[in-house]
Amino acid sequence: MNKSRIPYMYSSFLLIFLVHDAQVGVGLPGFQRIVYRDAGHDAWLAVLAAGLVNQLIVWIMIRTLRKFGDKDLYDIHVMVYGKTIGYAMNLIYIGYFLFAMVIELRNYVEMIQVWLFPAAPQWVLSLLIGCAVFYGVRGGLRTIVGTSLVFICLTLWLNLLLYFPLRYSEWTRLLPLMEADAGQFAKGMLSNFFTMTGFEILYFIYTYAKDKTKVQLYAQLGIFSVTIVYTTVMIVSIVFFSGGELLKTNWATFTMLKVIKFPFLERFEFIGVSLWLMVILPNLLFFCWAASRGVKRIFAWQQKYWLYPIIGVVTVTCSFIDTRLQIEALNDFFAKGCVYLIYVYPFILYVAAWLYGRKHKTTLLAGETQS
Repeated sequence: MNKSRIPYMYSSFLLIFLVHDAQVGVGLPGFQRIVYRDAGHDAWLAVLAAGLVNQLIVWIMIRTLRKFGDKDLYDIHVMVYGKTIGYAMNLIYIGYFLFAMVIELRNYVEMIQVWLFPAAPQWVLSLLIGCAVFYGVRGGLRTIVGTSLVFICLTLWLNLLLYFPLRYSEWTRLLPLMEADAGQFAKGMLSNFFTMTGFEILYFIYTYAKDKTKVQLYAQLGIFSVTIVYTTVMIVSIVFFSGGELLKTNWATFTMLKVIKFPFLERFEFIGVSLWLMVILPNLLFFCWAASRGVKRIFAWQQKYWLYPIIGVVTVTCSFIDTRLQIEALNDFFAKGCVYLIYVYPFILYVAAWLYGRKHKTTLLAGETQS
C-alpha cells in the first residue's frame, strides 16, 4: 500500500453511495422516452436487463483492478500496453471524462432554462456550476466522497414522490409483456446504457478504498440499487403516461411531478429541478477529478493547476451548444461511444491484464496480496 494515499482513503462501504450517485444524473429525468421508443411496453424489462449487464461489467472491472493492487487505470494502461499506447489510452479516457462533463452540464443547464429561468444566459449558468465543481475538486477526493454522500442523503426522499403519479396510473399499459422482438429489446438496452453510465469511475477510486476485499460486494449493491430506481421510474412512467404522451415528453420524470399540489406550492417540479443540482454535481466532481488526475500523470503538472483549463474548456464548449437538436446529437454520439469504451473495452482490458499476468506473475501476485 502506498502510504502517501492513506490520508485520502475512504471506507469501502461508501461505494454503495458513490456508485449510486455516479450513475444517477441528467439521464434519469428523460430516459423513458428513448427506451420506450425502442422497446415499447417492455421498456422496463430492457432497463432491468441493462442493470444486470452493468453488474457483470463492474465484476470484470474489479477483477481487473485486483490484479494490480493499488494501481488505477492510468497506471494499468502504461504497465500493460507500454508508455506510448498507454498514454494514448489515457488520453482517450481523459477526453471521455471531459465530454461527459459537457454532456452532463449542458443537459442540466437546458433543464434550468426550460423549467426555471428561460432568459438566463447558458454561459452564466455553466460558469456558476463550473465554479462549484472547481471548488469541490480542489478539496480532494475525500471532499468529493463527502459531498456525494451528503447530497444523496439529502435527495433520497425524492424517490417517495413516485407515489403521487401512481395514484393516476393504469396498470394495463404494461401489457402485453414480451411484445418487443430481440432486436427492439436490444436497442432498448443500448438506449439505457447511456443513462446508467458513471460506474466507470471505479477504475480510479478503487485504489483509495480501505478494505479492497469488500469492494466487489459494495459496488454490486450500489449498481443494484440504481437498477431498482431506474426500473421503478420506468414502470411508473409507463403506467402514468399513454404511449403517445411518453414518446412526446422530453423530461417525463419532472413532468410527472406536476400532479403534486400543495396549498403553499403549486409547481412542485420546480423543487425537483432545483434539487437535481445535488444529483449531478457529484458526477461532475468525479469526472473533473479523474480528468485532471489523468493529465497530471501524462504532463507532470500539479493537478490543481489543470482545473483552470478543464473548467474553462467545458464552460466554453457548453456555450456553443445552442439548440435541442445539437444536444440530442451530442447525446447520441456520446451514447454510442459509451457502448465501446464502457461495455466492450473492460473485457479487452481484462484479457490484456491476464496476458500481462502470465508474463509478470511475481508482480501481479504481489498486487493480489495487497488487495
